[in-house]
Amino acid sequence: MKSKLLLSVAASIAFMVVSATSALAYDKNPPFKLTKLQKFVKVVDGQRVVGYEPKNAYNVFVNYELGMHCVGFEMSYCCVIPPYNSIQAQAIQSGQNGKTPKLLSPADDVKLYYYTKDNAYSEGNKMKYWSVPKDADGDGHFDSPGDNVANYVWTHLFIYKDLEGTIPSGATDKDRLRIGRQIPVNIDCGPSGKPMSGGYLDYAGKHGGSIVMTDTLVPAVKNVKLVLTASHIWDALGLPLTAFNDSTRKGSIRSVTEKDFQPFQYSTVELHDRSGKAKKNKTGHAVSYFGTNPVDIPNCYACHSRNGKAAQMARDEGITASDREYKYWKTYPDESEYMARLAESSINILSLHDSHHGTTFMQDYRDNASGNRLGKTGLVNCADCHGDNVSGNLQEPRPTASGYKAVKAKPLSEAIHSFHLAMVPMPDAAGRSQACQSCHPTHFQNPNMNDDSNPFRVTDRYGEGRFAKSDIRTSGGGCYVRRDAHSNPDAKPPFFLNAYGSWQLENVATKDEHGKDAGELRGLYCTNCHTKVAQGMQNYDNILHDSTQEGKTLRNKTMKEIIAELAGGDAKKFAAIADPKSTGDNEVLSYYSDHKSAVLVKNVGKDGKLDLKPWNHPTGGEVPYIAASGGNDWWLSAAEPHCADCHLAPFVESETGGKYFPIDLPNKYSLYRYSKAHGNIACQSCHESTHGLYSSRYDGKEHSVDSTTHEQALQYSPDGEYAGPVTCAACHTVNKKGVPLQLKDTQYANDYWASVTLAHFMRDGDQKLSVKELTEKYPYHKSANIVEKGWK
Repeated sequence: MKSKLLLSVAASIAFMVVSATSALAYDKNPPFKLTKLQKFVKVVDGQRVVGYEPKNAYNVFVNYELGMHCVGFEMSYCCVIPPYNSIQAQAIQSGQNGKTPKLLSPADDVKLYYYTKDNAYSEGNKMKYWSVPKDADGDGHFDSPGDNVANYVWTHLFIYKDLEGTIPSGATDKDRLRIGRQIPVNIDCGPSGKPMSGGYLDYAGKHGGSIVMTDTLVPAVKNVKLVLTASHIWDALGLPLTAFNDSTRKGSIRSVTEKDFQPFQYSTVELHDRSGKAKKNKTGHAVSYFGTNPVDIPNCYACHSRNGKAAQMARDEGITASDREYKYWKTYPDESEYMARLAESSINILSLHDSHHGTTFMQDYRDNASGNRLGKTGLVNCADCHGDNVSGNLQEPRPTASGYKAVKAKPLSEAIHSFHLAMVPMPDAAGRSQACQSCHPTHFQNPNMNDDSNPFRVTDRYGEGRFAKSDIRTSGGGCYVRRDAHSNPDAKPPFFLNAYGSWQLENVATKDEHGKDAGELRGLYCTNCHTKVAQGMQNYDNILHDSTQEGKTLRNKTMKEIIAELAGGDAKKFAAIADPKSTGDNEVLSYYSDHKSAVLVKNVGKDGKLDLKPWNHPTGGEVPYIAASGGNDWWLSAAEPHCADCHLAPFVESETGGKYFPIDLPNKYSLYRYSKAHGNIACQSCHESTHGLYSSRYDGKEHSVDSTTHEQALQYSPDGEYAGPVTCAACHTVNKKGVPLQLKDTQYANDYWASVTLAHFMRDGDQKLSVKELTEKYPYHKSANIVEKGWK
């Protein structure tokens, strides 16, 4: 059955039966037709050249740097992660008439206008954020102008002059301009000032942009620059987006139900000239494209209210405040059951935290107050004690915290995941934890799917797992499962897998919950990417070139070598960390609770002095992430999974030389969101964002978790049906094989997949080479061999 799966590439694709002396054993044709493209005929040097022009004169690729922003919208009680959805884009002038496409920047007299369809505001009946009081200026009271949560949560970040990282000569800490204090966050705007209602994107040049600063746990290491926008990207940073559309959100915020959620929002970007006039496409219409902007709330309410396990546990401990909270809100005639339970769950969480961890969040709680129900405590911001790289809070406790005694605690990601995995491991029939899918957002784009009648919903309304006797990978909703390409049974080869990727395909992706042939591609679960294997590979790396993997790495080694390094040669032990289970030794929990921090830098200073060098400096003491960041190396740093874990080079991230340090490190792969290939084209532009990668699963408009991403892909499709990664034909004039005409006199011209490999080999600077220089640097036989090796 496995061989049948790998052979079903598409209706028009099959493996070629060849002899040892014939052509390479794969189909060199593209997995799409060219029916939407206009034929192009031109005589060049006496030869008749036939091609197919891009259907769009311009392309704008729109995305958000995460596959889902998991965030609340009612901030009266607590904030795990602040609202923060960016709109990012790249714009390309297509190569009409066989010309070379061009990546556009402000130097081309263009600018990009953004907005989110039917979602121009948040505060009010879609969000409580600015209207919630909190001591933002640190004077011990809630009565100062600007004392609200939207300002409070960002006050650890600062600039001195601009968002380019400028520190004027002689500047001191007193000259810092803190976000939320000296730079207040306006209503319905992100921390950089961009409004939800629309405006022009900022452009980050070759060094990146939207640079803010923060301090670290090491007092002497200050003014650390966080580059929030990768190079050559247009960006509206950190918009306070919700999953609610303007036209359908009726009534007060008290009336929100699960039927209101539409988590895969349509963010639109238009291409304008310098004067603000819209550019036109071939059809005469304005150049306008949309991209998925995903936002949804975690499912805390299911377990932490009514008959949920955590709610029952609180009652068993004599905690009644959460029941009183629910009862209070049910006195309002327009209060939905969902919102009453949401309030109950917040009080339940804070009460249990006080009971188990000795905090005093509930000390001033009043169950009859019509506002500010936590009294002088105010909202509880989790990052005040738990370091969090995503929000840029590297210190513990957060230096601008107020309302309670803030302490140094576990990193936010580690604290949340390890506690819940210990308390509710929730194994499915294979032993994989249902908790990932249960706790993270699970809403579908179609509101009619957002109730218990949806058979793919992972838990019932009280948090009880519904897949304990089946396969969690067949559930769906929210960030990843039943959405991403890695969770899509219709995904087709070539997969370009390295030895470890092939191990995952053979031992996980094609197996059912009993370890038997699934008869379909079940795909990977969350815990197959977020593993000790991924962390071990990253820690081992000392690469010299990203797309060729020169240097020290495990990623191009055999399984025997990988198992020897990461599991001491024990194949069973390796399988336990590559496909971790929440049964037995609970390796899913161990991933968080036994985590070893990666090395951030080396210190060669003597006598207690600091003299910091790169992590791979030959001498010096190792300084791990945890010594400098309260967030350790979780989230937005070295411990994140990488494409390079499973995929052959050049289908890997960039090695940026530590350009975005401390988010990345020199001689190691950067994060996908910061990576480029084919010159300066962002990986996200052609493949979309992590957790929602093309080709996203599509079960029809009514039953798809995320129909937005599928529709987004079709904007660039050469035949109106293909919805995989963006093809060469989107921007280039191509031949009948879908290969750019620039390669017409090379061996690449007759091999679509080898030309795709060439595009991935190309890194910054390669786009300036002549075709002859390029094909000599990355010869056809090398690319073709990679396709053949990595077909499955």
